[in-house]
Amino acid sequence: MNIIIELLIGFFVGSLGMWTIYMMMLPKTLHMMQLEGYNNKDYIRWIVKNPKKAFKSGVKQLVALALCYGVILLANLIAIRQNAFSIRLFLFEFLIFVAAFYCININQYIKDKRERKNAKKKLVYTARAKRLMFYNFVTFVLLQAGFLYSEEINTAYDIINMYFYNFAVLAFLIATIPVNMIIANWIAWPTEQWVKERYVNSARRKLNKKEYKNLIKIGITGSYGKTSTKFILETILKEKYNVFATPESYNTTMGNVRAIREKLSPEHEVFISEMGARYKNDIKEICDFVNPQFAIITSIGPQHLETFKNIDNIVKTKAELINSLDTSGVVFLPMDNEHCLKLYNKETRKKFCYSLSNKKADVYAKNISFDKNGSSFVAVTKLGDIKCNTRLLGEHNILNILGCITIAIELGLDKFQIENGVSNIEPVPHRLQLIDNKNGTIVIDDAFNSNPVGAKMALDVLSKFDGRRIIITPGMVELGTEEKNENKKFGIHMAKCVDIAILVGPKRSEPIVEGLRENGFDDANIYIVKDLKGATEKLAKISRMGDVVLFENDLPDNYNE
Repeated sequence: MNIIIELLIGFFVGSLGMWTIYMMMLPKTLHMMQLEGYNNKDYIRWIVKNPKKAFKSGVKQLVALALCYGVILLANLIAIRQNAFSIRLFLFEFLIFVAAFYCININQYIKDKRERKNAKKKLVYTARAKRLMFYNFVTFVLLQAGFLYSEEINTAYDIINMYFYNFAVLAFLIATIPVNMIIANWIAWPTEQWVKERYVNSARRKLNKKEYKNLIKIGITGSYGKTSTKFILETILKEKYNVFATPESYNTTMGNVRAIREKLSPEHEVFISEMGARYKNDIKEICDFVNPQFAIITSIGPQHLETFKNIDNIVKTKAELINSLDTSGVVFLPMDNEHCLKLYNKETRKKFCYSLSNKKADVYAKNISFDKNGSSFVAVTKLGDIKCNTRLLGEHNILNILGCITIAIELGLDKFQIENGVSNIEPVPHRLQLIDNKNGTIVIDDAFNSNPVGAKMALDVLSKFDGRRIIITPGMVELGTEEKNENKKFGIHMAKCVDIAILVGPKRSEPIVEGLRENGFDDANIYIVKDLKGATEKLAKISRMGDVVLFENDLPDNYNE
C-alpha cells in the first residue's frame, strides 16, 4: 500500500509540475495569437510560415525528454534482469529527471520572458487573454485525461510503462502548445462572441441616448492613411468643435466599442471612428452600431491580400462604410485613386472629391513643396485659396489633409480655422515622422505598416533630401501572392532613391535585392541583417554627419525570421 501511495503521490506531483510548466510556457504562444488578433485562420497561417519559431523549443524539449526516458528505461531494464530493480530507486531517478526537466523549462521561460519584454508590441493580459489562458489549461488537462494510462499494473515493467507513457503524453502536449492554442481558441469562440455582443450592445445603447442625438459621427477607412487622416481631421475640426477620435490605431470593432464606452462623453460634438478590416463585413460590423453620417475612404489598394485574396474584395469591404449611410449621408473620396473614383462616380448621395492636382475636384492642391521642416501647399477650395504649412511629409499626407479640409468646409469651418488647424497638425508617430538626431543625421521614421503606395511615396520624400540617403527596411507583408512582386518593385524604385540599403531579414529581403540589382544598384551598398537590432548596429558603423535615414516599416514580432 505504501508503494502505491508513493507512486500516486509521485504521479500527482509530476502532473502538477507539468501543469505549471505548461502555464509558464503558454505566454509566448498567447503573444503570437494576440498579435494575430485571436483569429485562428491568421494564427494557423503564421504557424505554416514559421514552424521553426512555433515548435522549435517544444520539439527540443521533447527530444531531450525522450533521450532521458530512454536512459532511465534502459538502466532499469538492466536492473530488472539482474534482480536489482527497486521502485524507490526508480522514483529517485525519476525525480532527478523531473527536476532537470523543470530547470530546462524554467530556463526557456526566462528566455521567452526576456524576448517578450523586448517585443515591439508587448503581450497585454486583457480579460480575453486571461480567458484564453484558462481555456488552454482546461484543454491541456482534458487532453491529458484522454490519454491516461489505462492498462493494469501488476509488475515493475507496468509501473515503468505507466510513468513513461503518461509523462510522455504531458511532454508532447507541452511541445504542441500552438496546436492546443488553436483548440482552446475554438472552444472559447462562443464565450467571446457572447462577450463581444454584450459590449457592442452597450456601445450601441450609449450612442442611442438622447444626449448624443446631435453628435456628428464620421467614419474613416481605407487601405492606408486611415490613422493619419483621423488625427489630421481631429486637429482641424478642433478649431470649431469638441472632437473625440478613437485613440492610436483603435480601428477594430472592439477598439471602437472600448473608445465609445470609456471615453466618449456628452460634451463631445464630433466622433471620428477609424474602421479597419482584414475580412469582409469587418467595416459593416462597426457601422452597424456607430451609424456614421459622414464617410471618407482615404485609399483602396493591395493591402491585406492574404485575407482578402483580391482587390475586388477590398473594394467591396471598404464600400461597406458608404453603404452604411442613409440617404442624408455625405461621402468624401480621393479622385487620384482609381477604385475610389469608380465609387465616387456610382454614388448617388451627397458627395465631394479631392485631389493632389486634378482641377475638377472640389478641393485640390497647387504649389506643393517640401523641405526638412515639412511641407507647404495651397488648397484651392470654394472658400478660396487656403495657404497650408505643415510638419508632415509626403504627397500622400497632403492628399489626406486635402480630404480633411473638404470635410471641414462641409462642417462649416472658415479659411482661418482651417489654416490654423493645418499648422497645428503634429506628425503621427512612425508615419513619415521627421526626427533630428544629435549626431547630425536626419531620421525619417515611417516604420508603421508599410504598403506599396506609401513605401513609394516615402522613397520619393527621401530622394528630395541632400546628403547620403540610407534606408532600413524589412520590406512589405500581408500582400498575398503579390508580396514577392511588390517587394521587387520596391527594390527597383529604391535603387533610384537611396545610396545605401540596410535590409532586415535574409529571406524576406530576397525580392528587394533582386529589384535593386535589376536597376544596377551596387552590391557593396547592400547590407542584409537578421533583425532591427542588427540594422541599428550596422547604421551606427556606417553613418556620418549629413546622412538622411529612412526607417520604412518595422514588422511586429510575429514576422521575425
